[in-house]
Amino acid sequence: MRVIPGRTPKYMVIRDDLIRRIGSGEFAPGDALPGQRHLSEEYGVSLMTLRQALDELCDRGVVEQFPGKGTYVRATPVPYSMGNLRSLADDLRAHGIEVLTRVLGREIVAVPDEIAARLGVPAGDKVLRLERVRVVRGAPLIHQLSYVPQPFGDLVKGVDFERHELYAVLAERAGAVAVQAEETISPVLMPERVGALLGLPAGEPAMRSERITRDADRRTLVVDVAVLAGNSVVIMNIREASGHQVSYAVGGGRPA
Repeated sequence: MRVIPGRTPKYMVIRDDLIRRIGSGEFAPGDALPGQRHLSEEYGVSLMTLRQALDELCDRGVVEQFPGKGTYVRATPVPYSMGNLRSLADDLRAHGIEVLTRVLGREIVAVPDEIAARLGVPAGDKVLRLERVRVVRGAPLIHQLSYVPQPFGDLVKGVDFERHELYAVLAERAGAVAVQAEETISPVLMPERVGALLGLPAGEPAMRSERITRDADRRTLVVDVAVLAGNSVVIMNIREASGHQVSYAVGGGRPA
């Protein structure tokens, strides 16, 4: 049993201790807290007192409660600015968020017709097709297909993309520096194969990002097609007098 010291109301002590435990990583974003009965016994308090503490945490945005499913740690959203040319992975890392990359495949293939039009190459041309899954805070959240035209595809196909980012490699190995990109984001239903890779049900809400990146000579360097878990990624548009900035925010998963 955890000791509840002093004259501070017990629910406040429990609240602060749970915040400490969450901050220490004992309960990670997206994790379920132990059940209320378990926590009330652990802290030696009534269910009513324990619920006061949980209500305080909900009010502060630290946790979310789902009737019949439990209490889950909410992740603090981390913005990813679409106003720069960093990849989503690099932008999250810049905010101190752990991002790992799993390479599922890389091969030189005949370009799909719809991608050929975006790359500005003839149908059937050979391109590098790079398939990755981005793991954010230990959870697979993003499936990404990248298509790289020649001669860039052959120059970078042997790189370890679990350790290196594609844009940086293109700049270093091919002198191809991204200076402009256009990105379209649309709601979709989670495809069955992608859902299986991300551990999410097919048909649930998701987002699809298509990004075309070019260099200073207007050559297309990469076409990226990504599917993002809809329960963990939101898009924010911040409007100001001087303009606006659109950004992603990545949070913890919710119970199914």
